[in-house]
Amino acid sequence: MRMFKDTSSWARCAGVCVWYRASPPVLVCSVCLSRGRAWSHTGVRGEEVSLIFDRSKIIVNPGDQLDLDCGVRGDKRYCIWENESGHIYQVEDVYVNVYDGMRKPANTEGNECGIVINSADIEHHGLWTCKVFVVGDSLVGSKNVIVTIKPTSPILELDDGQGSFLVTSEDETPIKCSVAAARPAVGIRWYLGETDITASAEKEETPTDKGGIYKSVSTLRRRFQPKENGQLLMCSISHKTLLVPENTSIPLNVVFKPVEKPVSSFYQISSGSDYEVKLNFSANPAPIRREWRYGDSFENTEASIPIPGADGRYTADFEDLGSGKYTAKLLIAGFTESDANKRYLLVIENEYGETQYKVMLSMHDAPQDGVSETSNHDKIPPTELSVSEDTLSGGAVAGIIIVLLIVVAAVGAAGYARYRQMFCFAPVPSPDPEEGKDTKEEHDTESARGTNTNHASNLKNRIGQLTQVFKKPKKDQDTKLDEHEKKSLTKEEPDKESPYKEQNPDDKEVVYAELDLGKGEPEKKTEVKTEDKTEYAQIVGTLTDNREDEKKE
Repeated sequence: MRMFKDTSSWARCAGVCVWYRASPPVLVCSVCLSRGRAWSHTGVRGEEVSLIFDRSKIIVNPGDQLDLDCGVRGDKRYCIWENESGHIYQVEDVYVNVYDGMRKPANTEGNECGIVINSADIEHHGLWTCKVFVVGDSLVGSKNVIVTIKPTSPILELDDGQGSFLVTSEDETPIKCSVAAARPAVGIRWYLGETDITASAEKEETPTDKGGIYKSVSTLRRRFQPKENGQLLMCSISHKTLLVPENTSIPLNVVFKPVEKPVSSFYQISSGSDYEVKLNFSANPAPIRREWRYGDSFENTEASIPIPGADGRYTADFEDLGSGKYTAKLLIAGFTESDANKRYLLVIENEYGETQYKVMLSMHDAPQDGVSETSNHDKIPPTELSVSEDTLSGGAVAGIIIVLLIVVAAVGAAGYARYRQMFCFAPVPSPDPEEGKDTKEEHDTESARGTNTNHASNLKNRIGQLTQVFKKPKKDQDTKLDEHEKKSLTKEEPDKESPYKEQNPDDKEVVYAELDLGKGEPEKKTEVKTEDKTEYAQIVGTLTDNREDEKKE
């Protein structure tokens, strides 16, 4: 211990200090602490002291082991535990078995002040505080210990007090599930059959005392559908004390008028056979009026048959399938074409309203786009379909329109292409070597663009190429066509139908051919000059040519 003979050295001590009087009478600063940091009497900073503690709550069932963990980093003097009722347990005494039912933890590393309660009891419920005393100070940590209380059984609160939950399909009817007491509060979920419907519920928790016991109430608000009639509505609670959830349930009684459905059509009915129409429907409560009607149209019916009942060849019957599901039957003896031309109505009425079901009978096959009925509870005849009154669906009409548009577009495109001469509508056979040679010479002549050598020979070659386009593929036909062309081109006088004339080597006449490659221009008449024996012929084709140069020549 160091002694300070002047007060200037006192400035080295800060925070909480312990002072001693010595002899001779001099004040000595032995330890100074500031927020958990220890200072030596020399004023040098010592080891940092901190608490190792988890402040989250502990939930434990009665009879289970309760672990109270508490540790410290740095040097400590001693530590204690104090509960909410004020009882104090010194850790050193617990470690030497002074307190019954308490003991030292198996691992004290980082848990230097922890204790273990072998069997939790209701008295151990509440706030527990660990206090660690270090040199000149103490470190404190608290946590809430919840010793559970098993919940009471859940109860469904019904206004009618009946054995089922009566609701109207068009209304939102609330129902409550309550648990009177539990510690901690229970979790509540709702199920309709196998479906979790908790999202439609609201939960409220109310403390019943200061000991952490709660009353829990969950209110379900939901519009139930006719198809849910007869299902079990279940309230399920979960809790720390329960190994499996505890449930309570009640049958759901949904009341509604007979459920509407589209037109039902029955197909493939044989002429002369006894045919029985079976139509399924749903209603709750049971119908108070039921009958079959038939006539030339759904609006004007000529007769009605009560169910059960009979009228000539018609016999009506009824079957209860349970849970608000029924089957109406109509037996027609000796089915005829006139029966197929009639329209049938099934009229069902209960306390909540009336519904008319339309039925059509046919001796033909079912349409491919028909949709099978889905609400007949697995008792649908194989030929029954629910379809609209129109024979064609919207999808079928749209498909027909699309096909027509495609056909019109294709025809228009072909016409436009033919008008603009974009396609060749006849096969062009490959020219023979001699014709290829002439063609090459023709191209060479055209590329010259100014020479007037062998005009008659060039004209002959071009006419030969044009005529080959129209040749037939058969050899005999090609031979006849070549002979015909040869005769038509070797006549002394020009043919009236053809503007072309073949040049005879003995004749001195010169024939000029003018090629017009322009599209859309009207054809020009052939001009023949008899004085100088010069003829002009205009050939319309797809190749380009310099007409001005040839005219000048």
